[in-house]
Amino acid sequence: MSKKIEIDWDQVGRYLEADCSGTEIAGILGIHENTLYLRCKEDQGVEFVAFKLLKRASGDGLLKIEQFRKAVKGDKTMLVWLGKQRLGQKDKNEVDNKSSDGSMSPIDYSGMSEDEKQTILKLARNQKD
Repeated sequence: MSKKIEIDWDQVGRYLEADCSGTEIAGILGIHENTLYLRCKEDQGVEFVAFKLLKRASGDGLLKIEQFRKAVKGDKTMLVWLGKQRLGQKDKNEVDNKSSDGSMSPIDYSGMSEDEKQTILKLARNQKD
């Protein structure tokens, strides 16, 4: 009968927080992944998938806290990234040139010939004078 391998579940939890898979963790520990899954049920009283989800959520929270701390301390890259992710901010604001009655709508040149485009440009220039 083989000796029961000791599994450090705190370390496994840290690997899961870092988003390592069960297969990767089993490889690190030098055991078969099925051993890890069975032992999780035995030692922790929960299926591995539940344990993984809990630890993954913890890792996600820790990452968010650290990103927020960096942003608040003045990391401009992190400020911009969090602004885009959380606040929906964008690098470039698009301007809507349409008026409510449609009189200021941009011209769609896509279906026009080159002569038609030139005629419109000439008319536009004449109206400015």
